[in-house]
Amino acid sequence: MDEDMLRCLTEQGFAARTLPLPLYVRAHAEVLVPAADAGERLDLRAADIPLLDVAVAADRRGALRQLVERAAVLRIPRSGHGSLRDSLPDSGGDARADARDGSPPAVGAGDSHDEAVARAIYQELARRRAESGIEKGTLITGRDQPEGPSGVALRGVDGRIDCYLLGETAGVPAVGAVLRLDRLERPLCAVVCDLWERRGVERAVQAVLREFVVTTLPRRDDTDRAPFPYGDFHDVVAVGETDFETLAPRPPRDETGELRDRLRLHGHRASVRVLGPADRAALVACRLEPTARSEPSADSESEPVRRPTTGIEDDWRPRDVAALGLRAPRQLSLTYERDDVRIGRVYHENSKMRTAYGTLPVVDIAEMSPPARRLLGQAYRDFGHARRQYPMRPAGQPRLLTLDQVVRRRRSWAAMGDGELTRAELAHLLTLSYGTTGAAVAGQDLRLPLRATPSAGGLYSSDLFVLVDRVSGVEPGLYYFHPGKRLLQLVDDERTLAEVAEYTGYRERAGEAAAMVVYVGAFRRNQWKYRERGYRTVLLDCGHLAQSVVTTATSLGLVAHPMIAFVDDYFNAYVGVDGVEDAVLYLTLLGPRRTGDEAA
Repeated sequence: MDEDMLRCLTEQGFAARTLPLPLYVRAHAEVLVPAADAGERLDLRAADIPLLDVAVAADRRGALRQLVERAAVLRIPRSGHGSLRDSLPDSGGDARADARDGSPPAVGAGDSHDEAVARAIYQELARRRAESGIEKGTLITGRDQPEGPSGVALRGVDGRIDCYLLGETAGVPAVGAVLRLDRLERPLCAVVCDLWERRGVERAVQAVLREFVVTTLPRRDDTDRAPFPYGDFHDVVAVGETDFETLAPRPPRDETGELRDRLRLHGHRASVRVLGPADRAALVACRLEPTARSEPSADSESEPVRRPTTGIEDDWRPRDVAALGLRAPRQLSLTYERDDVRIGRVYHENSKMRTAYGTLPVVDIAEMSPPARRLLGQAYRDFGHARRQYPMRPAGQPRLLTLDQVVRRRRSWAAMGDGELTRAELAHLLTLSYGTTGAAVAGQDLRLPLRATPSAGGLYSSDLFVLVDRVSGVEPGLYYFHPGKRLLQLVDDERTLAEVAEYTGYRERAGEAAAMVVYVGAFRRNQWKYRERGYRTVLLDCGHLAQSVVTTATSLGLVAHPMIAFVDDYFNAYVGVDGVEDAVLYLTLLGPRRTGDEAA
């Protein structure tokens, strides 16, 4: 779970926030920020957020693990590395000098102590490999296929990522990645060490993507760009090639033991300090020390890695760190808590179409019975016994603006006049947006009506209701528009538009309208065919219809203001639907354009 990694960050005085990446980058990114900037909030000021570090990995947990490691490095004092140096065993002057070389110790985080120690050792070896200078390597081919473990890291960009085997450091293979993009001033580089070379390739790709992401972030004007910690070897010469598939297909069975033996064989041992409690994600700091070179033997020390259990001291506080010289992109202050949208994410996942058999039922209209086929052409309600009905069959052709004029003139908040809509204007609007405009042959004995607005499967899962306030020739009230009969049928005349406007998010604006269009989704009408995906199609159908209403109203010289701010339960009860099988989804306010407001 990610919670243990997030808890480790919190205990160190930091927090993580997700960094949206360009769609052409196949990875996940998190940024390290001070604890005060942890909360996702709607910040309309677009305030700067201090960005302390960036992590890029295949998934969120991998990125959080990197941030936990880098947060721990920021907590360690620069001078002498504090308690960590005191924990090093007395192994000679060289080891003491190594502890004072000015670089922070390597820090590793993992689900277990062994994993954390291995990650710390790999990081320390990668630093040493980069500092030793890199001139040549063996080019790894065949690793950039989508089905490969490392996948395609960048999609559709003008450049490439090359990976190389760079020999060994203390017996551990080193893998380098070089990102070359035509629009970058110079290539970007990263090096990692890993016993499992295939995993090393993936980690190297993610590391160089991290460097690429850093270059894309806005920089504070008063800071210089921080150097990349893994050196500069973009001019590496390929001295041979090896196919990715020839690399070991799996890691060593006992990775920690193998790593320990290789270190000992090459004259090194690891001094480790446990930084975090053992009851959650392990966090350790590590130094490599020279030892007398010796061959591993059966009677050699079985556990050279020291494991002090002291946790983080109270005097380890976040220091005044020098960030990367970057500031977070503005959209970071306009994000949200994941729990706020969890249900929507679950719905979206469950409504996906997949290639597996049975995702959707196979519907063959020709095999349906004649009564069932006729039902497909009756996608409407009928209030045939209503006290009042008004024909919506306008005579003649309306004067319409050109498409160019409509697109340029449409404004939701254009000023409305206090006059009326005409019955002819309302009739034209309803007919041109949702009226029957033709028919299609389905099978040998069925003609299905076609309307002015598209709909999934021709099932027309949206219904139009119109709340009339000021329309000449039509008494105030809520009406249903019957698209087949082209009628307005009275549904309710006990509430005024002013009363209903109180249950919207913009009651003053709603009160200006001469009429209000109410869109009702009829889920049962298409979910028999599309099942969970049917909810998506209902929303899409409603969006198509609303756009048709807005475009037609504008072409008639009217103002159309779409609105989603309304109290669902009130509107569902008002229209007479249960909010489950059928529900109000959307509103559009209609009104005459204020005289002289042609530019609005």
